[in-house]
Amino acid sequence: MTLLMRDQENIEKGREEGLKEGLKKGLKEGLKEGLREGQQKGESLFAELTRQLLKDKRYNDLKKGTIDTEYRKKLYEEYHIL
Repeated sequence: MTLLMRDQENIEKGREEGLKEGLKKGLKEGLKEGLREGQQKGESLFAELTRQLLKDKRYNDLKKGTIDTEYRKKLYEEYHIL
């Protein structure tokens, strides 16, 4: 094996490791960003539901909706938020 061949192998190994590391970092950042966007969307949906329930003076429904996710989904559908 010549020095040139060894250097080319090492370069190729470095590229592979760099690609793997880049992919890991990219996936991790993508997941974080997706979670952030999902959280923001969820917060804005809940804020809209809260506005509607307060406007209609449905305080008990709002209270129950903060605890019971299935009930909250029904409220979203009732108010055409989802």
